[in-house]
Formats: sequence, C-alpha cells, structure tokens
Amino acid sequence: MSDAPPKQPTTNAPDHKFGLVLGSGAARGWIHVGVLQALAELHIKPDIITGCSAGALVGGAHLLGILDDFKQWARSLSPLTALGAFSFQLTRGGLINPEKAFQAFAHADQPIEALPIPFGAVATDLGTGQEVWLTQGSTLDAARASSAIPMVIHAAPWSDDSGAHWLVDGALTNPVPVNLARELGATHVLAIDVNPISRTIERFKPSSSHEVVMVPDDTPALPENFPAPVAKLIADTQKFLDRQLRHSKLRMKAKPHFFETAMATMDIVQAQMGEARAQYQKPDLRLLPNVKGLTPMSFDKHEEMTREGYDLIMNNQDHILALAQGKKPTLHRA
Repeated sequence: MSDAPPKQPTTNAPDHKFGLVLGSGAARGWIHVGVLQALAELHIKPDIITGCSAGALVGGAHLLGILDDFKQWARSLSPLTALGAFSFQLTRGGLINPEKAFQAFAHADQPIEALPIPFGAVATDLGTGQEVWLTQGSTLDAARASSAIPMVIHAAPWSDDSGAHWLVDGALTNPVPVNLARELGATHVLAIDVNPISRTIERFKPSSSHEVVMVPDDTPALPENFPAPVAKLIADTQKFLDRQLRHSKLRMKAKPHFFETAMATMDIVQAQMGEARAQYQKPDLRLLPNVKGLTPMSFDKHEEMTREGYDLIMNNQDHILALAQGKKPTLHRA
C-alpha cells in the first residue's frame, strides 16, 4: 500500500520473541488486516500471534494463508447474500449460526500446533465465566469460539481433557490477550487495541440543544359542500391521528433495539476490560487506532479501517522495528 522502497528484512534477536496481539472489535477487525499488511511491508514477522474475537479471526486466517480469500468473501457479503452464508436459529444463546461460513474455509484448516508460529485465541467459558486459552486443535474452531458474540452468534461447543464446554466471545474476559502472548513465550509484545473508547448508542445521548421540528400541514382538502362543523371535526381528527402516528414513530426510534443493544453492551465491556487489563498486563507497545466514526458494526468501511491499521503501523514503525529487534520502546500509547 506504500510506494516507499522496500526495507531490508528484519531479523529478530535469537533470544527475543516478538509477540503480536490482535484485540477484539467486530467490524473493527479490518484494522488488523492493515496492521498485518504494514508489518509485511516492513519485513517484520511476529514470532507469536494471539487474538481475541475479530483479532483471532484475522490472525488465524493470516497464519492459515487464507486472509486474502477471507477478505474477498467478507467484502462480497450483502444483506441478501448473508442469508445464504449464515443460518438464523434462535438457539445456543444467539440468533446466528456461523457454521456455514466456517465450512467455506474448512479445506484450509489446520491444527494450531501445525501453524508456522505459535498462535492462541481467547474465549470465555459459559460454565465458569473464566477466560479460556485455545492453543491446540482446529484453528478455525478456536477463532469461531473466540468470536461468538453473546445473544448474536451461537455459543461454540469445545471439548478438552476436562470435558465438554460451551464457549463465547473472549472479549467478555480478555479482549487484548497480552498475557497469553507472554505465556506462549513472547518477550516483547505489540498490542493492537481497536476499542480505545466505547461507542455507545449515540442517539440516546441527551441533546445539548432544543430543536423545533416543523410539522407540515398534510390535512387533505375536503369537498366544499361539507358542513363547516363536520369539516372541522374531520380535519381535527386527521391532525390528531397524524400527530399520534409521528409520536409513535419517534418513540420507536428512541428505544434500543436487540442487535444494537447487544453490540453496544459488548463494546462497553471490551473498552472497559481492555483498559483495565492494560494497567496490570502491560504490553511493551500498545497502539490505539483512531476509531472515530468506525463502530463495531461498520462492516461497509473495510477500506477505511484497513487504511487506519496500515497507517497506525507506519506512523510507529521506528518503535515497532526496535521492539522486533529486542529493544524496549519508550512509547506506550499512540
């Protein structure tokens, strides 16, 4: 995405492991696509990748070598084609069954243990409320479990030595899994937190001004031979009904709807949890993109988000290059 001459490949110091952490964020996961593009252009190869939710999807697709296919598929979705890509069933704690979508990439799936570098995804166990680290088994299954948004996407079944579990979005417990990257051996960690602020439903914010809304007079013309009292009664009744209908529509617009409430709730949880985690599980470099106007539901703004992720890396490349070479940067936020 840049016309700059290619840099020489960056070789990580042998006794250092550069970890890349990709945070949760629904549609904001497109930012991670730009991050990976920029790192590749700078010849920086992470030794370890961990992700949560959208970060697990993008990181897993990248390591499976299907990120371009995944991007093409995601961009092709429209409200109509999405009906064929997903099943809608109100079971397993959500409305959307994503199995069809994941089956489209099943041919490329590999065990996490077979990936070129260590990879881990974070999910949340519905039975215990604890975060779960997925570092073995199917890469796609791990990404699927990590991104199971409560009330929206079906919970994911998962089995291990301790038994059967139902897993949901890792953003509930650990939206930017720095500690997992450390556990997998990372000595120097770059974290991409795409939820620096919670984007609650803006239309519910109290207005700072009092606007006057003009209501047009849509009273239909009545035949001239109507008696005046009858004509007035009909006109007043029509105006009353129109006013009630407008008020009813406004009341409907002022109420939160199911999906926006679920997404706003997850967004608030991710932002608050991510900030709290960053205080005691600090990465060496935490980058915060500018997400103004980029909500977790802005799936139509993939180009803008990809560019934001790309620029985020390029604007901090000196710090990131130092980190990949085993040096500790002094910058912690951007």
